[in-house]
Amino acid sequence: MALSKSLKSATHITSTAAATLLLIQACGGGAWAEAAGDADPLEGVWESVITVKDCSSGAVLASFRGLAVHLRGGTVSADNSRPPATRGAAYGTWKRTAGGAGNAYTATFIFMRFNPDSSLAGTQKVQRSFTLGADGNSLAGSNAIQIIDTAGVVLQQGCATEIGVRTAW
Repeated sequence: MALSKSLKSATHITSTAAATLLLIQACGGGAWAEAAGDADPLEGVWESVITVKDCSSGAVLASFRGLAVHLRGGTVSADNSRPPATRGAAYGTWKRTAGGAGNAYTATFIFMRFNPDSSLAGTQKVQRSFTLGADGNSLAGSNAIQIIDTAGVVLQQGCATEIGVRTAW
């Protein structure tokens, strides 16, 4: 009888472990196994110098620093040091460019814009196209910018270039 109890116990433990494994897989837990080996070279924290230019003439209008965090799965959070109009974080997505070289990417993000009195002025959308350097720790690209009012009307469009370096991860 003691053997039967041990066999029942082993069967119960095995069944519980199998059910738990299936539940983890059904809930997307397979990502745990992929975490170490499937990292994209872009993932991490990047600091960039963004140079805003006149789209027609290429004349430099402004330059500022920004941070972006490219997370696994294609999300990006960004912040820049250009107060007061663009205080706060930006949120969006990134992906490798389809059909492009393995180091070409696009990213799109949006953030809130504010008036000097801190009231909402609208949003700003940025579409980035950039290439990761061969060293995996630098990037360079261009940005297309839209400044949008609170009614959703595009007020202004702009251009920028970006040079960035990996800072941490």
